[in-house]
Amino acid sequence: MDVSRVKEFSVYLADRPGELAGVLEALAAAGATVTALSVVEWQNQRGLVRLLAEPEDVVRRVCEGVAETGAGPVSESDVLAISLGDNPGIVRTIAVRLADAKVNVRYAYEGPAHNGTPARCILRVDEAERAEALIREMV
Repeated sequence: MDVSRVKEFSVYLADRPGELAGVLEALAAAGATVTALSVVEWQNQRGLVRLLAEPEDVVRRVCEGVAETGAGPVSESDVLAISLGDNPGIVRTIAVRLADAKVNVRYAYEGPAHNGTPARCILRVDEAERAEALIREMV
């Protein structure tokens, strides 16, 4: 099980057809590869898209461009990306380990396997450095 800190981009979008497609098309046209994605409704008014993609500079530029069209705000956060491998129940084990250490998990979602990289659990936590160390101790 590998754990690393990566940059997550969050974009708030209008709650109407085509908004998500527009962002994903802009990223693809710019040559970015999305490796994890979460989309949720926010306060029954907007969509919140969280994504991991590369290269970061291209994603940043696309997100800034989307914000200039009226979407947004756009933010960047450090999150933990934990490779899952073939370990049923590992997310529960990680969550329990962090809970026992009093580390708050703000949210989690999964990124699929791609190009030989295993599926990953994406965690936004309080105390990222400490959480990363706790997860590394589990190996």
